[in-house]
Amino acid sequence: MNIHQTIPRSDCTSFARCGKHSLAYCRKYGASECGSCEIVKRKPRNRVVVDGKERKVCSRCGRLLLLSCFYDRTIHRNGKAYHIKTSWCKMCVSEDNRKRNKRKETK
Repeated sequence: MNIHQTIPRSDCTSFARCGKHSLAYCRKYGASECGSCEIVKRKPRNRVVVDGKERKVCSRCGRLLLLSCFYDRTIHRNGKAYHIKTSWCKMCVSEDNRKRNKRKETK
C-alpha cells in the first residue's frame, strides 16, 4: 500500500518554487493542494524562440517551423484537457495522407 507523503525525503535535491515540496510532488498534487503556488511545468525540448517568435521542430522532417505550421490537438486525461501541437508539421501529415490515399487507389 502506498502512503501519501507530505514531507519531502531527506535525499531530495529538486524542489518546487515554493521550497516546501519536491518537484515530483508539486507536479502530481500541486493543482489540488497548492492554490497560491504556481504549478511547475516542464519546458518543451523541441521548441525554440527565434526573433521573438516561438518555433517547433518537426519530428519527421526535422525542420524548425512556426507553431502555426502544426495542427492543434486536445488530449483528455484524468478529467483534464491538455491543448498541444502535433509532432508532425502540416506538410508532413498531408504528404503521408497523400501517399496512403495513392496506395489505397492502386489496390
